[in-house]
Amino acid sequence: MMMMVILHYPAVAPTLAEVRADKEQAAAFFENEVPGLIDKTWGMNEETGRMASVYHFEDKATADAWFNSEKQRSFRRANNASLEYFDVAAIAYTKPLREEATA
Repeated sequence: MMMMVILHYPAVAPTLAEVRADKEQAAAFFENEVPGLIDKTWGMNEETGRMASVYHFEDKATADAWFNSEKQRSFRRANNASLEYFDVAAIAYTKPLREEATA
């Protein structure tokens, strides 16, 4: 069953523009190096200084493999990040986010 995982953490940069520039650089890593990852979306609330990443994985095993990796465990420890798993019940899709984010 497909899994959605939401990770909450402090902002990695002070503005949305800076986060966008940083994460556009990081996207290739996630596209090429995280087995089972379908997509990842980064979001930021500039008012609260918080961020969230929403991941969709092919299944719980691939999500567990990523979130149990030393890279992810270190990130969560360093950023006091919280993690929550959800079984995917349905998906609505209208257009690719990448086109909208760069427009």
